[in-house]
Amino acid sequence: MPHDGNMHIGARIAEQRKLAHLTQRGLADRAHVSHSLLTKVEAGKRPASPALIAACARALGIEASVLAGQPYADVQRTERFDAPLAALRASMENWDLQLDTGTPPRPLDELATEVRKLGEKRRRANYLAVATDAPGLIDELVETSTEHEGGQRERAHRLLAYVYRCVHDVAYGLGHVDLSRSVLFRMQYSAERSGDPYMVILTSYLRGQSCFNTGRHEVGLRLMERALTDVEEDARRGQRSALCVQGNLRLRAAMLAARSNAGPEARAQWEEAWEIAGRLGGDTENYVMSFGPSNTLIHSVALEVELGEFGQAIKASRGVHLPETFAEKFPDRVGHHYIDLARAQLETGQRQAAFASLQRARKVAPQQTRFHPSVKETVTSLVRAERDSRDSVTGFARWMGV
Repeated sequence: MPHDGNMHIGARIAEQRKLAHLTQRGLADRAHVSHSLLTKVEAGKRPASPALIAACARALGIEASVLAGQPYADVQRTERFDAPLAALRASMENWDLQLDTGTPPRPLDELATEVRKLGEKRRRANYLAVATDAPGLIDELVETSTEHEGGQRERAHRLLAYVYRCVHDVAYGLGHVDLSRSVLFRMQYSAERSGDPYMVILTSYLRGQSCFNTGRHEVGLRLMERALTDVEEDARRGQRSALCVQGNLRLRAAMLAARSNAGPEARAQWEEAWEIAGRLGGDTENYVMSFGPSNTLIHSVALEVELGEFGQAIKASRGVHLPETFAEKFPDRVGHHYIDLARAQLETGQRQAAFASLQRARKVAPQQTRFHPSVKETVTSLVRAERDSRDSVTGFARWMGV
């Protein structure tokens, strides 16, 4: 069937279910989801949660991005992503060969400055800027890594691994699952040659994120368990970098458990993360992963949303008071918080509040908001619920490509 970018996710689930010759009850049984909920989602009466999308995708033998309608090709084309994404894919072709380009790469100190700037663009969820700048940096750093030995080679690979981390966020955020997987393989290669065990752990952390798309949450949880073992000794000694990594691994494990509908385990992982945040004593910036009380509180809301406890999510949100400095440094996390909060508000009948949260998300991280499947689903539900929609809602929908 032709792909319709304007179909809501429930309609895509119904379409793929029929292609698989399954009844609604048959899919519900195979996906271990409520038949009543699936019926409402397919009819567009309830938005599809990421957990339900992943469960249905796994039962149907497809990826969650197919049901989400990603990537949103028309909108990405309008935003001129085609050429940068093509350049990114081309940059993946070389990760270990020295090429005679005739133009020597810049010194490592200069490249390191450019990598830091790329990281700032990633934090702002400026997908287009990262996709535009990364291919040239990758080529230069690969060339440098093949020219040098010892410490300089390791440094080049550390920088390269971080660039891949930035690119992964873009590919994943835009729904280009195949590209995000290629990036992870390249990142693993450089991380293992960087002389930095935390870069290897960061790769596992991102692999855990990929498990959200496939529904293989048990794989993600095992990855987090292994990575937590690797960082445990340094964290016990109070090393701040280790504590930052450990806290993020706990939060990812919490979300993976929530997607598995394992509420007690999810909340236990969150409590461990909260204890680690207390040991740090405040929000801490780190060269690999940043962590602290603010991010942990944001996850207290996301966790309840994933578990379907929307009232609890609203209650938890009242305790989230983000410092102004946090919002300035981590707009991507703030934007994601408002995206999650909008889902909870929609599910509890607070449509105006949900729309206000989406507007806040758009203000701090517009590209992240525009390409996030949960936002598209929330906006679609708002429009369907209010056929006499205010101009502001329909305008937002048009901006989303809905």
